[in-house]
Amino acid sequence: MKMESGWQDHLHFGLFGEHVLIDGLHLDSAWSFFLAASLTVSICVSERILTYALAKQWTPFSSRRPSRLGTALWRTCLYWLVTFDRLLYMLIGMTFSLWLILIAVTTLAAGQFVIEYTDLASRSAHDNENMREPLLDSPSSDHFVSDSASPYPPRPNRPRAKSKPESIFIHPNQSNLARADAAAVQMGISGDTERVKGNVYHEDEDAWEHGRGRDVARELLLGRQ
Repeated sequence: MKMESGWQDHLHFGLFGEHVLIDGLHLDSAWSFFLAASLTVSICVSERILTYALAKQWTPFSSRRPSRLGTALWRTCLYWLVTFDRLLYMLIGMTFSLWLILIAVTTLAAGQFVIEYTDLASRSAHDNENMREPLLDSPSSDHFVSDSASPYPPRPNRPRAKSKPESIFIHPNQSNLARADAAAVQMGISGDTERVKGNVYHEDEDAWEHGRGRDVARELLLGRQ
């Protein structure tokens, strides 16, 4: 459908005299198309640059510390300019000229490629710096900084001492060594050991025989009296 002013309500590649933003700029010749394409590229490049500056929180007051109000006003101005550029290339796209739409999309994609490539380059450089100086971001360096900033002297890292008993008592019934010694004593293979005593009476006293315990005890009591 062709309007009286030459504007088309569908996508096309022709030059039908569509009006492009500025008064007097109509798509009716190659020269006017070149001017409209240059204007489209300028708007799209400006939008990408401002978007990148807004994302990176760029500010011209980097030499001095700006106030919170000044920073908020600056970022608001950047957002206003970005939104204005986006509305401008939206209006250019409303001419339904496929040439201008392709130019706008290609310019925006090229700008995004430059942004992504720049971010990847700076990120890889930062990673290489961390590989060369790994102690800068390591937990041990943070611990060192916190210790140096503390007003108290650092405490030496001494191993924690654990108290151990000099000897541990093990009942003979639960000791395999004691059982082996007792078996050896009973068989007459070996004598007394630290764990097992074969003779429980003194050498100058009579040994207790089986069945004479009462007699030996009576003799001991009478002898002591």
